[in-house]
Amino acid sequence: MFAVGDDWQSIYRFAGSDITIFTQFEANFGTSWQGRLEQTYRCNQLIAETAAKFVQRNPDQIKKSVRSTRPAISRSIRVIPIDERGKLDFGVACRRLLERLDAALGGIATLWRNEARDKLKVLVLWRYNTLDPFEGKPPSFANIEVSGLSFHRAKGLEADYTVLLDVSEGNYGVPSRIEDDELLNLVIPRPETFAYAEERRLFYVALTGASRGVYMISNRRQPSRYIRELCEIASDEVRFETIDGTALSQCPACLVGQLVERRDNNGGVFRACNQFPDCKQVEPVAADRRILSRSPHSL
Repeated sequence: MFAVGDDWQSIYRFAGSDITIFTQFEANFGTSWQGRLEQTYRCNQLIAETAAKFVQRNPDQIKKSVRSTRPAISRSIRVIPIDERGKLDFGVACRRLLERLDAALGGIATLWRNEARDKLKVLVLWRYNTLDPFEGKPPSFANIEVSGLSFHRAKGLEADYTVLLDVSEGNYGVPSRIEDDELLNLVIPRPETFAYAEERRLFYVALTGASRGVYMISNRRQPSRYIRELCEIASDEVRFETIDGTALSQCPACLVGQLVERRDNNGGVFRACNQFPDCKQVEPVAADRRILSRSPHSL
């Protein structure tokens, strides 16, 4: 018997898939020889390496070392926190990001456009279909071909860029906190002991779909725990920016917050993490910057 599979992409437990077929192969089928396919032709080396370390934080996953045929692209993992003033609209944020990508790629079209490629592919992905910003009809652009799918349906697909929506904490966020139905649990394989094990693999699948870059749009006040993990793994290679591309000052303490200027009761200026009170990181502002930040009436 010859079997091929990847335990890192086992994401269909709800349909009866049992990851122990991979992780306990010999216990199920007897003595065997195992060969490993450790080269990927899809995402660039930075994304491949970061994603591999991320999924292997679950000690029950089979250990592998992944190499990509595509060289690493610095800061090709990007996080875009959006404000929660009023209704948090990921659809509007997604549209603005796509418009920005289309314009930027149009400006360098001579570097990538050729007879075989008229547009670059962008996959917009979401955890649940209720988050579909296109309602089944993706917008059309001059330089990018946009399509949208759920994380599950995107398995095996690739694009030049991916946009992951609502990479935030919450029941319908990433990882999803929605429990399996009790009746369903009677007929599908037992859940794993590692917290959100399948959600971790599902996020790995979504993360590795991009060859050039991945953008994660998150709730600024409730970023996903997975974003922090990516920052712990890839450090400065994870870039935080606004929807328009302006770099954000990342908090060195919690890693997922941004340092913003505040004023104390005496009018003094300091920088504090916007995740307060969960993060109490505070930094002073240099004297020359304090002068610049005051209003003309205070000089």
